[in-house]
Amino acid sequence: MIREQISNSCGRINYEYPAPVIKRVSVTDLTGNKHPKLWPGLIDTGASASVVPLIACQDLGLQPRDWAQPRGYDLQPAKERIPVYYVRIQIDGVGDFSLRVLAVRRESLLIGRDLLTGLVLLLDNEAARFKLGRHSAWTRFLLGTLILR
Repeated sequence: MIREQISNSCGRINYEYPAPVIKRVSVTDLTGNKHPKLWPGLIDTGASASVVPLIACQDLGLQPRDWAQPRGYDLQPAKERIPVYYVRIQIDGVGDFSLRVLAVRRESLLIGRDLLTGLVLLLDNEAARFKLGRHSAWTRFLLGTLILR
């Protein structure tokens, strides 16, 4: 499990409403044989797909496996097709994830629900902290108790 402060910046991007940002997330090829690239990762529970910086995939020498034309929050399709890659994402204290990701020109990862599935994210905005970890018997009990109330 990781415990981090909520930050209002991710790379050079500043956010008016702070979002949970993991300071160091590694991206590498599926085999894990190439030297991983480290990036900040913005947790976005509204994103169905995770997004990595295009330069990360290019630096790793990866080739696109497909092309996608995703839709934004307004349900409008992207103006251009976006390359799709398969990568391994590693978050210290949480785990390794083999994932199909979109790659665009940006300075941080966007960690979407595809990666967050099976994880628990606890936000404490007042204290500007969050925790991210795997499900455990304790978290299932706690979440079940909160939902039943």
